[in-house]
Amino acid sequence: MTSTSTAPSRTVSLRPCSATIEIDAPRKTAALGAVNAVLKRAGFRTVTAGTGAAAFCAVQVENAAFGVHGSGGCLRRSVVLEAATRMARSGGGRMVLVTDALPWPAGSAHVERSARQSADLHWWQQLASRVAPHGVRMNAIRIGYAPFLGHSLPQPAEAVLHAHQVVRRPVTEADLQAALTLLLSRGLNAMVGEVLPLDGGLETGIVPVSATGTAKVDGSTVPPARPWSLDGRTVLVTGGSSGIGAEAALELARRGADVVLAARRLPELDEVAAAIREHLGRRAWTVRADLSRAGAADDLVDEALRQAGAVHDFVHAAGVLPRDDQPEARRHREEAYRINVLSFADAVERLAQRWVSSGHRGNIVAVSSTSAQTAPVPGLYSYGSGKAAVAQLSTHLAVTLARHRIRVNSVLPGIVRTPMTDTADPAFVTASLRRIPSGRLCDPEDIAAAVAYLISPASAMVDGAQLRVCGGWATLRSLPAFTPGGEQPVPAMFA
Repeated sequence: MTSTSTAPSRTVSLRPCSATIEIDAPRKTAALGAVNAVLKRAGFRTVTAGTGAAAFCAVQVENAAFGVHGSGGCLRRSVVLEAATRMARSGGGRMVLVTDALPWPAGSAHVERSARQSADLHWWQQLASRVAPHGVRMNAIRIGYAPFLGHSLPQPAEAVLHAHQVVRRPVTEADLQAALTLLLSRGLNAMVGEVLPLDGGLETGIVPVSATGTAKVDGSTVPPARPWSLDGRTVLVTGGSSGIGAEAALELARRGADVVLAARRLPELDEVAAAIREHLGRRAWTVRADLSRAGAADDLVDEALRQAGAVHDFVHAAGVLPRDDQPEARRHREEAYRINVLSFADAVERLAQRWVSSGHRGNIVAVSSTSAQTAPVPGLYSYGSGKAAVAQLSTHLAVTLARHRIRVNSVLPGIVRTPMTDTADPAFVTASLRRIPSGRLCDPEDIAAAVAYLISPASAMVDGAQLRVCGGWATLRSLPAFTPGGEQPVPAMFA
C-alpha cells in the first residue's frame, strides 16, 4: 500500500489500519463515487462490502438543506452489522460513517430524510458501543457543505450558508481525505462513537451580523499539499513535563515541529526536551512557568518568543485536579481555575495580539476533559466546571479570532493513564471501566494524535470543535448490561 498521507515518516499515529477498505452506500450516488475516489487518493484499495477487510466506510449523503435532490436511502444496516460482527470476531477494525446529517433542524431540510439520517446515526452509535469491547472503533464524519459530494445550492444560498460558518468555504476532497486518514489509522485508538464535525464550525451556532448575502468564500484555508507536516513551525506546549503535554510535544516533533515546553518541573521538562533533540532531531526549549500566578501566562509567551524567536501554534495541556471535598478546597479551586482556564485565556490573548499584528495564522488547541460534559463522581465540581469553561472558551475564541484566520479547538480526554490517574482510587478506576465501551483507559498517545490533527493544516475545516477521545465514555455514555451474565456475546449483538 502507498502512504495514506504526506505525514512525516517518524510518526506512527497515522499508520493505516488496513491496506484495503470496504465501501458501501444505500445507493450508487455521486457521493459514493466521490468518497471512493478520495479513499483511493489516500492510498487505500477500495472493495465492495463483504470481502473481509479490516476497515469499512459507509456513505449516506442526502441532506436537502445542502441542495441534494432525491433520496440517498437508508443506511444498509445489515451490511454494516455484518462487517462490525466479523471485525469483532477477528479482533478489531475501523469503521467510519460519512454523513451530511445536521445535529439540529434546518428550515430547508427534508423532514423525513433528516429523521431517517438521525435514526441511522443513532443506530450506528448504538452498534459502536456493542463492538467497542472487541476492538472495533466506529466513528462518524458529519460533513458540511461539499459540492464534490453532490451538494448544490444557488450562489446566494451558498453565501447565506457560509455566513453561518466560522471557516467560510466549502468542504474539499482534501479535508475529507485527512479526516478519513485520521479515523482509519491505528492511532486514536480511544476515539469511539465520536462525530467529527467537518463543517467549518457550522455547529458553533454563529449569528451573522452583516448581510448574509455578502459572505465571500475563503479559499486561503484549503489544506496544502503536505497537510500533516509541521515543518518550519514552533509550537508552545504547556504542561509539557509529563502525561498528555509531554506526549503531545513528542508527537508534534515527530511531525516536524520545534517545541517550547513549559511547566513547573524543570528537570522533567529537560528530559522531554532532550528526547526531542536527540531522538527526533528537532529543536526544543524549556521555560519554567507557574501558571497559578497572575500574569504568568503573559510572561511565558514573552519568554517563549525570546528563546525560540517565534511561536506559530499553541497547545494548552497544563492542568490540575482539585478535590472539592478536601481541606482548603477554596484555595485549590482558585489555583485550578487560574491554571486550567485563566492562564489559557491570557496566553491566547497575548499570542493573538502578536499574530494579528504580524498577519500570522496560528492554530490553538486546549486540552479539556470529558468532565466538561459529564459529572461522573461527586466532589469534582470545580474541576468539571473549569474544564467546561476551557472547552467553551475555545469555541468562543474560535468565533472571535476567525476573521484573523486563527483556529481554536479543544480535545476532551476521558480517563488517561497519566501521573494524575496514578493517584485515583483503584475501585473508581475499576467501576469506570464498566462505563467505557472500549473497556480500557486512554493513553497519552491517543490524545496526542488528536492534538496533532487539530494543530496541523489537515484540520483546516475544523474550527470551534470539541473532540472527545474517551473510549466512548462521553460520546456514547453506554449503560452496562443489567441482566445476569454481563454483555451479550459477539454473534448475538443485535439479536
